[in-house]
Amino acid sequence: MKEIKFKSTVFLIMASVLLSRVMGFVRTALIPIKMGGLSSVTDAYNAAFQVPDLMYSMLIGGAIASSLIPVLAGYVAKGEEKKGWRSISSFINIVSIIMFIVVILGVIFARPLVNILVPGYDEQTLNLTVQLTKTLMPIAFFMMLAGLCNGIMNSYNEFIIPAFGPCLYNLASIISILLFSNNDPADNYGVNKVVMGIVICAGLYFLFQFAFSYKHFKHNYRVIIAYKESDFKLLIALAVPSLLTSMLGQVNLIISRYFTAFFDTGSVTALELVNKTWQMPLGIIAQAIGIAMLPSLAAVYDSDKKSEVIYKINSAMRLVIFLSIPSAIGLSVLSKPLIQVLFNFGTIDQEGIMLAANLLIGYSLALVMQCVITIVNRVYFSTKNSIIPFWGSLIGVIFNYLIALIMIKVTNIGLFSVPLAYSLSSVLNLAYLSLLFKTRIKDYSFRGNMPIIIKSLLGALMMGLVVYLLDLYAMPAVFGKVIFELGKLKQFLWVLIEFCVGVVMYMFLTYIMKADQSRELINIGKAKIKSIFGK
Repeated sequence: MKEIKFKSTVFLIMASVLLSRVMGFVRTALIPIKMGGLSSVTDAYNAAFQVPDLMYSMLIGGAIASSLIPVLAGYVAKGEEKKGWRSISSFINIVSIIMFIVVILGVIFARPLVNILVPGYDEQTLNLTVQLTKTLMPIAFFMMLAGLCNGIMNSYNEFIIPAFGPCLYNLASIISILLFSNNDPADNYGVNKVVMGIVICAGLYFLFQFAFSYKHFKHNYRVIIAYKESDFKLLIALAVPSLLTSMLGQVNLIISRYFTAFFDTGSVTALELVNKTWQMPLGIIAQAIGIAMLPSLAAVYDSDKKSEVIYKINSAMRLVIFLSIPSAIGLSVLSKPLIQVLFNFGTIDQEGIMLAANLLIGYSLALVMQCVITIVNRVYFSTKNSIIPFWGSLIGVIFNYLIALIMIKVTNIGLFSVPLAYSLSSVLNLAYLSLLFKTRIKDYSFRGNMPIIIKSLLGALMMGLVVYLLDLYAMPAVFGKVIFELGKLKQFLWVLIEFCVGVVMYMFLTYIMKADQSRELINIGKAKIKSIFGK
């Protein structure tokens, strides 16, 4: 029963993440449509989000997962949340004060920060980026407050509102882009009004999340900073390395943008489109599973239930492997049609499509690695250890920079060096995390995952071959044209058919190979159909 509930929660979160990411795609796709394609304005817009995103990640992005949720979930499981809230309140208060100060400093020092992040920009693009960065800084504060509300609700095993809240933010942002953008290049296509609208959307997002978490604040929250409390010290000890880990995740993306900025105009925007694409399955698969597993895993680990801990880790790990491998191969095989259907509305030429498609192929290995890393890090967080994930992320950042620098200097693969370096550095990060895993979970062995890795890889490779041949020969014959010559609706239908064929093929192949995950998913699907039709 617990396993069914866990998977039901996972699929609910996956559905919400999918909806949010679809809206995020629409939001991202609207930028080149409404702002002159792969232009200096879109480069400035995308770069301007780096500073507030970095500030958010530094001060709260990972702290919720690594410290607040495991600590509060432990108290909730024992029925002692009143006691835990004294330290939780102190943590919320100190982080809010720090973030407020950082936002002010971010506005003051926006120019030197932008100069560091995108040194390859010309003066006009740089000035616009600085201006937009100052406007966007309050987003970090609003997103931090919303993140705290989400973490508190997750600690009480409430997942629906935290899961679907980002959909509201993305929908409001889409409306802002449509309402405030214009066709005047001299006005930078109205980008200043657009980003102001998005800041307002972030504020509305926080208010929405707070409305549903208020019941927990009402009876428990206190305006105190009890710095002498042992649990407050534990929260800080867990949060600091986790904050640095989240920051390093953003630094990795900044490194990628740093090298990309030295290539042709529009390369940064192309990289942003690709990041949105490959991170969509990352969010749907790994983040959804990680969110669902963390509170329950933290609770059973505190209770010293070793067999249940290993069972929960295996369940999450094997599910993420089973879903991430075919996703990576699917993204590689369908890279060109995906970029075409998602982002090209007549504003990106074929050279731009090919550029983005090649970048997407380069990130396919990173998708699998980052999915597994997300789950491994959540396991560390549930055991109240965040220092090991920090060192793993630092290794990833150092090698991401070094590998990209070396490949750009000594090879002729150009911009493809950027995703390849990120993928290889992710492998090294995961290798480090795996080597130290037994220091937290002594009886766990990664060798037990080899059967599902082999079955998933074989099924995904055969699926990829079928979809590749389908895309190359069958689909042009069915539609009478190549995908680039079709209208948007037919392009979407093209990709949808290939996606459905790929899913059916992969599930069939893994089912006959007796992969437990395939059989479980099919059984869950059958049960849902029976419940809908009442049979």
